[in-house]
Amino acid sequence: MTRFAPPTAEQARAAEAHLRRAAEDAARLPAGVEVPETRTVGIIGFGTMGRGISLAFAAAGIPVAVFEPSDAAWEGGESALAGSLGRAVARGRFDRAEAEARRARVRRVPSLEAAAERDFVVEAVFEDLELKQRIFRSLGAAAPASAVLATNTSSLDVDCIAAASSRPESVIGAHFFSPAHVMPLLEVVVGARTALRTLAATLALGARLGKTPVPVGVCDGFVGNRMLYAYRAAAEELLLEGALPERVDDAMRAFGFRMGPYEVADLAGLDIGHAVRRRQVEEAVRRGEPKPPATLADRLVELGRLGQKTGAGFYRYHAPSRAAHPDPEVAALVEAESAARGVSRRAVGQAEILDRTLGALASEGRRIVEEGIARHPSHVDLIWVAGYGFPRSRGGPLWTAALERPPPDRRDEPENAGP
Repeated sequence: MTRFAPPTAEQARAAEAHLRRAAEDAARLPAGVEVPETRTVGIIGFGTMGRGISLAFAAAGIPVAVFEPSDAAWEGGESALAGSLGRAVARGRFDRAEAEARRARVRRVPSLEAAAERDFVVEAVFEDLELKQRIFRSLGAAAPASAVLATNTSSLDVDCIAAASSRPESVIGAHFFSPAHVMPLLEVVVGARTALRTLAATLALGARLGKTPVPVGVCDGFVGNRMLYAYRAAAEELLLEGALPERVDDAMRAFGFRMGPYEVADLAGLDIGHAVRRRQVEEAVRRGEPKPPATLADRLVELGRLGQKTGAGFYRYHAPSRAAHPDPEVAALVEAESAARGVSRRAVGQAEILDRTLGALASEGRRIVEEGIARHPSHVDLIWVAGYGFPRSRGGPLWTAALERPPPDRRDEPENAGP
């Protein structure tokens, strides 16, 4: 376990300096571009993400106009928003007057067109490409020519969404992380035709919200979620070969994550990842590729085990506690899946778990940099620290991998070899 020993104080300081430089570089505005001021914001949708994004803007003193066509969704969102503000007051984060001021900045408007009459518009509806394209067709026609049109998609093709607007230069991805008023990361997804003015406005607004904005390119999952796919695929292989969810999660917590991948999946809801995988499978089949086998998470979804919200996912939960309890039913499912795939199970140690999961993260991160999806390796590290819980004191997956890489063997080099 020496490779994965806790960082020394000196290593932690170096990691912190690395991340600070990365944040400064990622947030740097394009040179010579006038940054438009954002005074008003429109939000389309008032579900979990729409509410969180609204709170983030309200906390920064920016009035928010929300279009939510469903009365039930609006009322549920209002209740959840009030509850969030009330809990913050109870914890002493701010007083009741501030909570009321923030609440007053979020108001409902009767139409998408009314929400679009703003400086900056964020679409925050369900991850459905056709739905988002319909919304952007309307936004393209209704919003002022100077407005920035942002989609909060977590994985869909921003260029396809932008094309529907008929003004792709105004469109950008603004991938907030849930809960959006708490999580610091903002992936700023730059499309093929996104104007520098649009990028500058989004980076500046992200900084104003107190976020960590990081520009990224367009691909399935962008930087963070694309790496998450690789991380979860490595973890799934470990389950099939002999580990169990609690063993993998224990190893990741020992490394410094607050939660392991299976605890996180249960918290987010297994149906979320299931919907993404279903889309990816459909796209693969359309391309003529073989259909990949269902994952263990898909099997759990088929059994109605969606995570904490149903009391069962990779773990069992006993309300009102959110404590995760290992479940013999999951162990039996994992063992049966190994047998069905002809995999002989064996003991899998903590060092192997860390080596393979962290290795998958680093390998995918390097590919992302090589493809130009991330501008710099440090941006990959920043995204995984700010948005995915990678331990800050370790500097990120690529920083960690570079530290672990053994020095080159120079025994066969001539003595006068250059640097």
